[in-house]
Amino acid sequence: MVRQKRKISDGTVGYGRPPKATQFKKGKSGNPRGRPKGSRSIGLVLQEVLGQRIAVTENGKTRRLPALEVMLRRLANDAMRSEPVALKLMLSLFDRYGESPEATIKLDEILEEDKAILANFLKMPTKGAGRTQTRKSGAHRDVG
Repeated sequence: MVRQKRKISDGTVGYGRPPKATQFKKGKSGNPRGRPKGSRSIGLVLQEVLGQRIAVTENGKTRRLPALEVMLRRLANDAMRSEPVALKLMLSLFDRYGESPEATIKLDEILEEDKAILANFLKMPTKGAGRTQTRKSGAHRDVG
């Protein structure tokens, strides 16, 4: 069976070929007015909502905190009450965002102290110098 190629005429209508009357005219946009100027993206609205300050009473004092901070504090309180979903979410948030510049500064200071301790240790003469221990058998062998 041999398929014959159909000759496509200008008036053919079908998939991907809308009628000429409804096609966009040359030089005209399919969205002539575009996005309205007053509309905002979801991300912008979300940032605005989470940054909104809310009055919160803590220990008898009223403070105004950003909504995001209030939500995180509430999540932490729920996690401390051993609510499994809150606990899991709080730990995953801590794993992702827990590193703070203050913690790394302290870690660097600790590392400097460790380096100094190791340097002093390496300067000290050790007992039994010249002997090493093998890992598997625990037997000693002399190094000459």
